[in-house]
Amino acid sequence: MPIYEYTCNKCNHVHDAVRSVDNRDNPIECPECASMDSIKNVTGAMGAVDTKLTPDKATGGQYSQLMDKMKRGTPKQYHEGLDRSSNRNGSIWGNN
Repeated sequence: MPIYEYTCNKCNHVHDAVRSVDNRDNPIECPECASMDSIKNVTGAMGAVDTKLTPDKATGGQYSQLMDKMKRGTPKQYHEGLDRSSNRNGSIWGNN
């Protein structure tokens, strides 16, 4: 369940609560003054993805070695798919 941040309208205390999405806008008790007059704050999460990260970069080259081992015991018809998996990166844009 997500963590939401609330501010008490009575004492201005900021507090967090783990609540279901369906329950996030329902009244919540302030842990400082016990008031039921808190509002949900607008917050956001930040994140980043290395779009140049490849399986080989992430594993120090071991991914390609593993794929080569797998190819030895796999019919040739599946080799192209194994090669494609080695060339993927963290990008969601274009063909990865």
